Amino acid sequence: MSIALVPIGQGPDDLRFFIQADGIHAGGITVHSAKGGSFSYGIAIAPSMRRRGVASAALSLLFAQMRKAGYARAFVQVTPQNAASLALHRKLGFVQTTEDAHAVTLVKVLSSGSSQQTKMTSLQP
Repeated sequence: MSIALVPIGQGPDDLRFFIQADGIHAGGITVHSAKGGSFSYGIAIAPSMRRRGVASAALSLLFAQMRKAGYARAFVQVTPQNAASLALHRKLGFVQTTEDAHAVTLVKVLSSGSSQQTKMTSLQP
């Protein structure tokens, strides 16, 4: 499956992307709070595309782009009840930093390599 991030933001600091899987809309990613070498993000995957590796592949593309732009850490907050998202982020190397009744906060130090096995296309302009 070929995964692509298609920028939909209105400028260089508006980091919003559609996720395409084999040319089909599969979800979206929005980067928040990008400053000081760290950023956070939100990701949504269409129900029909879940559990097919789309999120992992799309996040690998995002992390590569953010590393290239000089970012070293990614943060994400997940509701404690979202077991699938927590498992995904732990599989991607995130480590839990805090948890309360509303959110589990996880962090990942971005490395220079990727173990992604899904065929991925580069970010499209």
